[in-house]
Amino acid sequence: MHFSCSSFLNMSANCESDRDKDQEASLPANTDNDRIQETIGDFGKWQLKISILMSLIKFPIAWFQMSIVFLAPPTNFWCKKPDIYENRTDEEWQSLIKPAAKYIMQTGINRGYCFMKNLTADYNNNTQELIECSSFSYNRSVFVSTITSEWDLVCSRQKLMDMSQVTLMIGVLLGNIFCGILADKHGRKNILMVCLLLQSVLGIFASITPYFPLFVFIRFCLALANGGTMVISFVMCMEVVGGKWRTIVSILYQVPFGFGYALLSGIAYLLRDWRNFHFAISLLSMLYVGLYWLVPESPRWLLAIGRTKDAQKILIKAAKENNIKLINMDETFSKSVNRLTSRDNRKTIKFKDLFSTRELRKRSCLIIINWFIAGMQFFGFIQYIGYISDNLFFTVAVGALTSLPGTVLSVFLVSNYGRKLTIIYAFLLTASCSFLILAFPKGAFSFDWPRIVLAGTGIIGISVSIPAMYLFTGELFPTVLRNSGVGLAMMFSRLGSIIAPLLVSLQNVADFLPLLVMGIVAIIQAVLVLFLPETQGKKLPDTIEDLEIRKYHSNNDAQMDEERKNIPLI
Repeated sequence: MHFSCSSFLNMSANCESDRDKDQEASLPANTDNDRIQETIGDFGKWQLKISILMSLIKFPIAWFQMSIVFLAPPTNFWCKKPDIYENRTDEEWQSLIKPAAKYIMQTGINRGYCFMKNLTADYNNNTQELIECSSFSYNRSVFVSTITSEWDLVCSRQKLMDMSQVTLMIGVLLGNIFCGILADKHGRKNILMVCLLLQSVLGIFASITPYFPLFVFIRFCLALANGGTMVISFVMCMEVVGGKWRTIVSILYQVPFGFGYALLSGIAYLLRDWRNFHFAISLLSMLYVGLYWLVPESPRWLLAIGRTKDAQKILIKAAKENNIKLINMDETFSKSVNRLTSRDNRKTIKFKDLFSTRELRKRSCLIIINWFIAGMQFFGFIQYIGYISDNLFFTVAVGALTSLPGTVLSVFLVSNYGRKLTIIYAFLLTASCSFLILAFPKGAFSFDWPRIVLAGTGIIGISVSIPAMYLFTGELFPTVLRNSGVGLAMMFSRLGSIIAPLLVSLQNVADFLPLLVMGIVAIIQAVLVLFLPETQGKKLPDTIEDLEIRKYHSNNDAQMDEERKNIPLI
């Protein structure tokens, strides 16, 4: 791989002299690669190490985002016994106070009732006086303590529990975008380490707080950091690999999320107290701070901001780790002029630059809509199958592992059929499953197996599309805006996840509405992807200038180099 005229850095000498010198490096020729891949190869031990370490960060991402399932699980509750009835068993007490079926109030995911018979009043079979419960008792046979039982988040207070999860998702949403912007300005590694440390420390504080409002606030701050780890770890993972490995690594990066969610079920099974559970996942997350000594700064980001010397040091170490022998590396770099210091890099990159050109505006808007729908669909389907069994631990573990086949399948499909076709057909699969479920009325078959199978197939479709969308999104934005672009996408994905419970609640209006809406929006996603360019086999754009040039000369790198300074940014 020799250094060509169209490589990541422009060479100051002419093409012939550059080519002669570049043949000194014992690397195979490939004019489609940039300076990073020309120096260290598409994939080796160095990239493997970073890819694995970054993907393992998906474990704490899953732990904190999905922990609400075990912090506030479905719990049977009833009005607390007064002292004079202390000698009655819980079963006897419930039988005594339980109102008629038509008066029992179901409270969302919680299973219980908010009113009891007035034991001091006279009533007959036709009428009964009910009084509102002032305090509650809970079934503790599965969980010793939850945030629901500790702070009585049932009946009129259940909205507070819903608010805690909405607040968490808003925090993740804001963390996606703000931490992404910070990482584009101050470096991937430093911001990632701060986020990893903050989410662990704040998680520990949340597990010991005695007040629910403080718990919600701490979890919101934790979510800001958690959202940052999502965006930055993915971008770092994608920026160090090249060629076909960019596709494979960027998709397989998502796999640990499913394993992390399944592992969360195991941790909750062993620790039935919510404080111990939250403390444990926070303490385990603290181990990731050790990545500071194992992971370097992204050399692509260093080159993008003009820190060529720092990037050179990292690339030389990476080449040695990959057993690639480089000759006259210093001379080659010293004669290079970093094209990434062009006019759109000498200025301060801001979030608004995502909409600074016609092409960026188009890509940003289409990505926003697609990720909003993706977030709504994913969490909507998860909620749809989340209560098919009374064994919460088993149901969560199986549901988490269901997405793994789709993620692995996504690698094959994206590699062979491209980003666009894979995403479009995955969306259509999800839409088809949504519509087909409506053809099987609930209760018509034993255990509703056709509906469950179709819902699982829909999740496989989503698990194919989401990893492919992660990869596609990262490739659509230039290096100087990649964190900001992916952060923007993740922000709207979280907005969609906030809408998901409202989508599922449409079944209270009509049973078919949630699935009908999910099917229609999946078709809309497929149509919108048609207007985005295919990125398979293309070099990653590094600057806003690159993006505009590639728009006109996507298949001629030499012509792109020649006209780089003449393409107006309109």
